[in-house]
Amino acid sequence: MALIRAHLSANDANAPASFMTDHPARPRIAIAGASGFIGTALCPLLAERFEVIALTRSPARAQTPDPAGLIQWRQCDLFCSSALVDGLADIDYAVYLVHSLAPSSRLTQASPRDMDLVLADNFARAAAANGVKQIVFVSGVMPESFRFSPLLWSRREVEMVLGSRGTPVTALRASLVMGPGGTGPRLLLDLVRRLPLLLLPPAAGSVTRPIALSDLLRAILHCLGQPERFRGAFDIGGAESLSYEAMLRETAAALGLRRRFVKVPVLPVGLASLTARAISGAPAAMVGAIVESLPQDTRMRDNPVQQAIEPQALGFRAALEASIDPATRRLLPSPRQRLKEQDREVMREQSLVRSIQRAIQPPGQDAAWLAGNYFRWLGDCCWPLVRSQVDDDGHVEVWSRLPRLRMLRLRHMTRESTPERQIYEIAGGLLARPGEGRARFEFQTLLDGRYTMTAIHDYAPAIPWYLYILTQAVAHRLVMRRYQSRLARLAR
Repeated sequence: MALIRAHLSANDANAPASFMTDHPARPRIAIAGASGFIGTALCPLLAERFEVIALTRSPARAQTPDPAGLIQWRQCDLFCSSALVDGLADIDYAVYLVHSLAPSSRLTQASPRDMDLVLADNFARAAAANGVKQIVFVSGVMPESFRFSPLLWSRREVEMVLGSRGTPVTALRASLVMGPGGTGPRLLLDLVRRLPLLLLPPAAGSVTRPIALSDLLRAILHCLGQPERFRGAFDIGGAESLSYEAMLRETAAALGLRRRFVKVPVLPVGLASLTARAISGAPAAMVGAIVESLPQDTRMRDNPVQQAIEPQALGFRAALEASIDPATRRLLPSPRQRLKEQDREVMREQSLVRSIQRAIQPPGQDAAWLAGNYFRWLGDCCWPLVRSQVDDDGHVEVWSRLPRLRMLRLRHMTRESTPERQIYEIAGGLLARPGEGRARFEFQTLLDGRYTMTAIHDYAPAIPWYLYILTQAVAHRLVMRRYQSRLARLAR
């Protein structure tokens, strides 16, 4: 933190004058994803210049007061549009640090890419509804070729979605971020520490430009409050460009370890991901996404943000040393690490389900059409086991035929629904556990009608958990795949 503050002092001359005064009416800034490793370092720095509202989905983090009393922590479910509108009330600027690689429910039937789209669209809508003046988003540097990894393409989609509702967006495109608690540096350290022999595929020679966490924070502070000047995407990086092989060798040197590096003609991504997961213990989705995104050459485009941070930017070795505990030579832990187990325990106790699927929207249609079409089609899809009925108010009931039992009852939330978003509360039925959160089925159109996201949020199954996983969860996945195929045919 001392290093970060030293870097910031060198950049204070570039900050807007209104932020450098002691005027009591300081701008209010919301940080989404504030409990991550970037957000944890950013919050106290912003609190020196802004009134900071830190949004987190972690109940454990929200219930832990800020020791200095400078940061207002607020639990906010970014999957809930109404909660997010309330969370961004009276906010001037926002920093968006959210990703979906970490679990948010006990069972999640969704790809991180699809969850990222839903979260970004919710945030963009809430920001527009509250008149937020700027969103700063930490994205990823795009490769020179047109071969995007799923992780990098997801970051690009999020950029587009955040900017689709009219709020000015500043996208800071960074490569590997080196800092305490970061998954990228953790993978490097664990691989070098635990493997005496490291196999290097040809892609290990790909060149990128890692950035120190302190330099990324300087870039964020440099852009905040200036949406007219910094609207669009800006590549940012550290002091040097180097290959992944060079980073591994530098890591071994920093740890004082002798390692053998052997170049191989091919190394499947799946095998590399499996090895990295076994070595680091990080979640499979997170490791796989990071490993897939590594073997790509990136070339930074010069821009005013990079010019501002470059004179004091750290090189890879210095950034790595600043991330390591000098006594143990291990990565400094993220301050949130002690809260993760509490969050996992809450998820186990609640036993809620989230399921999100991306559907291609037929031309000329909207979420209202798609919702009505889905519920009427459901009975045909599941004949002769199930039938569905929609009443004049749009409420839906799903019945089994033999025996005749009401399995689910969905109440159409008319006031909260729009042509672009249809919301149904899962209000009852034999398959739903009553009184557990706000279970709902949503249809959400985004990217100018390109996709509709069909999503079940906070659903509490009534049947025993593992029986649900083997039966109802499988059935829902199959039904949604069939409906995705149906919409794809209609869109042709």
